Amino acid sequence: MYIVSYDIEDNKSRTKLFEELKDLGLLNIQKSVFYGELSKSEIKVVKELFKKFCGDGDKAFLCRCKIDLDYTHGYKKADLEQLSFDSI
Repeated sequence: MYIVSYDIEDNKSRTKLFEELKDLGLLNIQKSVFYGELSKSEIKVVKELFKKFCGDGDKAFLCRCKIDLDYTHGYKKADLEQLSFDSI
């Protein structure tokens, strides 16, 4: 499980990164914070997205983590569960 967070000044770049991270199946848990599972290849994609959408002065990070609900406030288990989809 990973957290992806970013602070991007340009609205267009920020919106594009947001959409790309959603497309990877990450859960948007705050405005510029995502959480979820990533494969090794998806981690590489996130790094490339940072290069593509982050300008000088922007900040972003990817961090491996496990959220323990005993140390959260306002989040329920369902808020942090990854949705699974069947392939057609």
